[in-house]
Amino acid sequence: MTRTPWDPDVLGVLMAPFTGTELPDWMGDALQDGLASVILFGHNTPDAATAGRLAREIHARAEHCVVAVDEEGGDVTRLHAATGSSLPTAWALGEADDIELTREVGKALGDLLAACDLDLDLAPVLDVSTDPANPVIGTRAFGDDPDRVANHAKAFATGLMEAGLGTCAKHFPGHGATAADSHTALPLIDLDAKQFEREHLAPWRIAPWLDSVMTAHVLVPAFGAGPASISPWSRPLLGRAVGGTFQGLVITDALDMAAVAEDPGYGEAAVRAIEAGADLLCLGTSLRRDDEQMLHEAHEALLEAVDSGRLPRGTLRERAARTRDRLHSLRTRRRFVPAPDLEDALDRAEQLGATAASRAVRARQAHLELGPALVVDLRVRAQHASGARAQQLVRALRERGVEAVEPDGPDQVHRAAPLLALTRLPRSDVEEGRRLAELLLRRPDMIVVHTGVPDAAPDHRRLVLAHGGGRTMMRAAVDLLLRGESR
Repeated sequence: MTRTPWDPDVLGVLMAPFTGTELPDWMGDALQDGLASVILFGHNTPDAATAGRLAREIHARAEHCVVAVDEEGGDVTRLHAATGSSLPTAWALGEADDIELTREVGKALGDLLAACDLDLDLAPVLDVSTDPANPVIGTRAFGDDPDRVANHAKAFATGLMEAGLGTCAKHFPGHGATAADSHTALPLIDLDAKQFEREHLAPWRIAPWLDSVMTAHVLVPAFGAGPASISPWSRPLLGRAVGGTFQGLVITDALDMAAVAEDPGYGEAAVRAIEAGADLLCLGTSLRRDDEQMLHEAHEALLEAVDSGRLPRGTLRERAARTRDRLHSLRTRRRFVPAPDLEDALDRAEQLGATAASRAVRARQAHLELGPALVVDLRVRAQHASGARAQQLVRALRERGVEAVEPDGPDQVHRAAPLLALTRLPRSDVEEGRRLAELLLRRPDMIVVHTGVPDAAPDHRRLVLAHGGGRTMMRAAVDLLLRGESR
């Protein structure tokens, strides 16, 4: 099949993925022809060393290219996709409510990314998690209070930048009040303008201190029609929210997500995003699509819009030049801030993550003795990019000397061994709630380990609030259970 030659103006506004742990030949060609950015996902980075090898290979092919990663720590991790993150969730940091600790965690993550020669982290999260039924944000947010979110997000971003990393606040104008996941549907936030501004837009006052902002695939009728990421109302709203002082990049959320990929369609969404004022289009993950085809499809859609006159060539060229200029600044920062040794960075993240997590977890009437224990995962939907589910709790228990197993079927929960049940959305997810109710009838003595936000937790007398389901949060929860403390 004959491909249209790469157009440098189009490549200058694209952030593209590829599949696997080896850089494909076609990606090398796109890099040499001017691809602005490459994004790595968990399937690219089974470990930090592989991430570093790939980033260095990309930079060797195209020194200008910014290598991005969607690494929040906690339940959304790429560098620890195989093992679970050593760092806490944002919610745990907000729960500890120590601004200096949050900055130190951001610095530890930044040092780890710098040691892997990565340039841009798609963090911190500025969403205010006001809806306990939110299936996609939850503990990825620093809290449900806009001031707490703003203060901790700024501290986290400060730590990242001290390590030389670029930052990207997400998901503008706010994804915390949604009851749908934009990976699978288009969420609607039906709040009036004043309430939305007070509860969700307020944290975006820190945007001028950050390098970029990611727009969300969300409908907010109070401000305009269409998803924020591909509609012309969102960029002026950002300008008003910060008093016209934001000079960074506007990056779209992944365009392969169903919220926009189904309607108006992947290629059309790319064109509309540029028309709406986006500087850089995140094309998404190639796990369910052909990686080379993803880049070509977005490239062809934009090129056709230019050829038809719909998208003026001058507009696209100016946008690409602006984007490259700001990405060049990020690459310059990254090169001039010394990166630590990778093993040292991994060790520091491990130690600091454990400290932060231990200050955040809470429990009531929940004590566990050494010996056999059963673990049941009642959660229906895995949290976005969360990696392993019940396995994280099982591993944490075994590390502390508890013989933990996952039962093969419901009959085994009648055994005398202590039972721990994992929850995340038992009040809003009908299936998860049903499973919890049925299990409580058989084992009212069980301990519930809740991995979602506290307001989504079930009303059960033996409860652990883990504030996430990642490795370090599960370890902290187990330590608290073995000590038998209530706090």
